[in-house]
Amino acid sequence: MSAQNHSVLSVGNVSVDIKAFCGEELVPGAYRDGSIELVPGGVGRGMAINLKHLGFSSAICSVVGKDLFGDFLRTGLEKDKISTELLKTSNENKTALFSVMASSGRAARCVYSMRILQEIVFDDAVKAFLDAGKADVLCMDSNPPEETLARFYKYVDDKPIFVFQNATAPDIARKSLPYAKRVNLFGCNEFEAAEILGEEAFPDPACAAKLASLGFRHFIITFGDRGVMVYKDGEVWNEKPYNPSYIEDTVGAGDAFASGYLFGYVTGQPVKRCIQYGLACAKETLHTRQTVSEFLSPDFLESYPDFR
Repeated sequence: MSAQNHSVLSVGNVSVDIKAFCGEELVPGAYRDGSIELVPGGVGRGMAINLKHLGFSSAICSVVGKDLFGDFLRTGLEKDKISTELLKTSNENKTALFSVMASSGRAARCVYSMRILQEIVFDDAVKAFLDAGKADVLCMDSNPPEETLARFYKYVDDKPIFVFQNATAPDIARKSLPYAKRVNLFGCNEFEAAEILGEEAFPDPACAAKLASLGFRHFIITFGDRGVMVYKDGEVWNEKPYNPSYIEDTVGAGDAFASGYLFGYVTGQPVKRCIQYGLACAKETLHTRQTVSEFLSPDFLESYPDFR
């Protein structure tokens, strides 16, 4: 079992997440003691680092600002041995920020500033990178502009590059629909699936058939504590989650599942084992307030105690 022969380019969001936690219920106008943390985040970054931990050669294509946050993200990626030759620095926009406030008894609230991600482009540098065979796996999130997505998909149309497309968020989940037939693996959660389908998503064959009718041949839908549903070429698998003993944070768990599943699939594992890898990665990510788990590795997955 090895991913060392595979190279991945992750295209999308690299951001700083500002996470505020309070053990008491927050009501309007309330001031409460809690904790505030700054952690590196973003779907593109998460996929790049998770897959690097799992043995891939890994690179990132994104944009950061000419500011402390941008330096923080670039330094962290390079420390994790992620290639940053396609990580550009903007002269106009600030580094992407994602703010989440969570408290006991209340749904989390999120505010984000992602304008800089409109500067992600498919240019000569990206083309040269791909022409040189530096990536045989492409992980796309849905943050780049539609023109950028179109140019990436035009490039890979007749090339043997495996494409994983992440729905990313409900408000941008439909951006990849024009390319459904070229996507090798699509990943979304139940809320993104609902936005795509125009109705509530359920972990059942009828829901899978509706998404497949849009052109997707192979996809993952995560349903939180209800588990995950996988569809591939007419077959459907449902699995319950591996329940963690505690949950520090849920941010990044879906991307971790996708990373584990993708690792299994491109290294030739059966779908059942791919799902197990994904569930293990998701469970470990729930144990940390970081958006990726430092414990992930091929050996760690192979000896994971929860496989059943």
